[in-house]
Amino acid sequence: MHSNGKPVQMEQLYRVPLFHEVGEGNLKSIARQGSVLEMPRGTRILGRGEHLNGLYSVFEGRLKLYMLSCNGDERVLRVLQPGDSFGEAIMFNEIPSPVFVETLSPVSLGFFPREVVTKVLAADAGFMMSMLRGMSAMMRELIHDLDTCCLQNALQRTVSYLLREADSGPAPNIEVRLPAAKAVVASMLNISAETFSRELHRLQNEGLIEIDRRIIYLRDREGLLALASSVNPAQRRH
Repeated sequence: MHSNGKPVQMEQLYRVPLFHEVGEGNLKSIARQGSVLEMPRGTRILGRGEHLNGLYSVFEGRLKLYMLSCNGDERVLRVLQPGDSFGEAIMFNEIPSPVFVETLSPVSLGFFPREVVTKVLAADAGFMMSMLRGMSAMMRELIHDLDTCCLQNALQRTVSYLLREADSGPAPNIEVRLPAAKAVVASMLNISAETFSRELHRLQNEGLIEIDRRIIYLRDREGLLALASSVNPAQRRH
């Protein structure tokens, strides 16, 4: 257990998709050998080059997973939210972390040692499949992000992000709740905060979205889809 960690409650594990298919007996074993860590905003959980002897699950709060360029510029790769897990690849491959992980708000994290995770993986096929699906999903996200950054301009990146993160509510009340400050989301899209804000307001002026602080309503999903797939955004409709 991590020092100063609190016991993990079964109810906390039930809210993490990674553990949904774990048998009750194995889930109790995971909870019994895990620990809950509570950290304030601005805490670095993992640094580049550090090793990890377990994996984390997010129970409450948000974190950013990021890299630093040689001149110190920050590039956010992912915002971690309740239900997410991280550290699997670093733990399994026993490699130094290529990224930093830092809290964006006060957080409650579950930490689960490598020994208990590997033991349950060997005994529980459901857990094995959940782990594989989770790691495959992360790979797809990374490929999508690479494709977006290489092939799309700022407007298309903004639109693609909104469409990807939109809930499944009925039009015209489809909404996106930004998981962090606009500067953090902009970094995920590899554009400046000013550019991200400008593109959002351009879309709002064209009647495609409506902005209410961190909530963005998609008023014309079909119009946004057309923009996202447009070869030449300069020829978009006005």
